[in-house]
Amino acid sequence: MISTIVTPVQAQIKIQRSEFIAFLHPVADTQQVQDILKEHQILYANATHNCYAYVLGYAQETQYYSDAGEPSGTAGKPILNSLLRNELSGVLAIVTRYYGGIKLGVKGLIDAYTQATQEAIDIAQVHPYIRYVRLWLKTEYGLLEILRHQMQEFGVQELAAEYSDTVRLQLQVPEEHYQGLRDFLTGYMAMGRLDFATEDRS
Repeated sequence: MISTIVTPVQAQIKIQRSEFIAFLHPVADTQQVQDILKEHQILYANATHNCYAYVLGYAQETQYYSDAGEPSGTAGKPILNSLLRNELSGVLAIVTRYYGGIKLGVKGLIDAYTQATQEAIDIAQVHPYIRYVRLWLKTEYGLLEILRHQMQEFGVQELAAEYSDTVRLQLQVPEEHYQGLRDFLTGYMAMGRLDFATEDRS
């Protein structure tokens, strides 16, 4: 079963005087990945290497890795393989290396990046990776609290809200509960008290 992590974690190991610091971040999309990577590069600009990999999607369909200057296949791929081996998705793993003056060789690098990533995974809090349906909902103020209360029963999460002459909510609901939520909302839509439409799936 595919899982993801709850909160960011980090772990550190030292091999032949080189320090390897592994960071795991929960991520929802590639934009969030790029934002975190950009910030990380600034914070750890003095590191010898900032190698990374990430996996996205309910079926782990989006995968990417970077050796960031290490010999090809010795850093990013081992990090990615660690995520896949532990059946993780929605996760960005960055391993920052401070070179200690002793070359580790190809096998040594692969082992080091694998071990550092696994150390972080071992201390991470994981939970099932849930596929969500995202939707926008527009309704009148008088119906808002009734909807919010009822939507809790479907596990709906409110992502954003816009208030004007009407209320516009961006929501996400676990896919398994979407049909029940849709049936519930359709009744109010038939009365002209709200409108809704799906946005995308993640």
